[in-house]
Amino acid sequence: MSVPKFAASRSFHTELKSRINAYFEEAGKSQTGNSGLFVKALILTTAFVLVYLHLVFFTPSAFLGILECILLGGIGAAIGFNVMHDGAHGSFSKSKWLNQFAAFTLNVLGGNSFMWNMKHNLIHHMYTNVDGVDDDLDVQPWMRMSSTQPRRKLHRFQHLYFWFLYALLYIAWIFFMDYQKYFKGKIGGCQSRK
Repeated sequence: MSVPKFAASRSFHTELKSRINAYFEEAGKSQTGNSGLFVKALILTTAFVLVYLHLVFFTPSAFLGILECILLGGIGAAIGFNVMHDGAHGSFSKSKWLNQFAAFTLNVLGGNSFMWNMKHNLIHHMYTNVDGVDDDLDVQPWMRMSSTQPRRKLHRFQHLYFWFLYALLYIAWIFFMDYQKYFKGKIGGCQSRK
């Protein structure tokens, strides 16, 4: 599928940015992180390091170890949603290097911030929910995420089993999908290199 082209109308974008800027100005809020976000990031990263160190160096009992693994997974997800995501979007801080540092937390967690930037910021946000281009819709044959995708019998149960698939997404992303995109040189319907 070829990547869709959109009309070069900047009026909507200009108006939207103007309203967003007006909202933040009227509310007296910064468009980037504040001390609350920085404290949350510090708490999350400290908790992650402490739980990880306890698991690796203090060999807890099996029951406590399982609980700590679940906790570590939750903290890792919280770092992804609250630190990495904001940094990768450039909204964690006014400082470019601090945003890059926040985005780099994905690399520490096993992902790749460069691939995420290409997949999420450049493709997903530019072609949101465009089948064949937005890679987030490519869950075939397990799920049907668009009316343009083929319908299979198992899709009528996807509301029941998607929880299990979503739980495995990060593992598949780190160990398979990023490598697949890299070696194909393609993310969704977009070439990632020439």
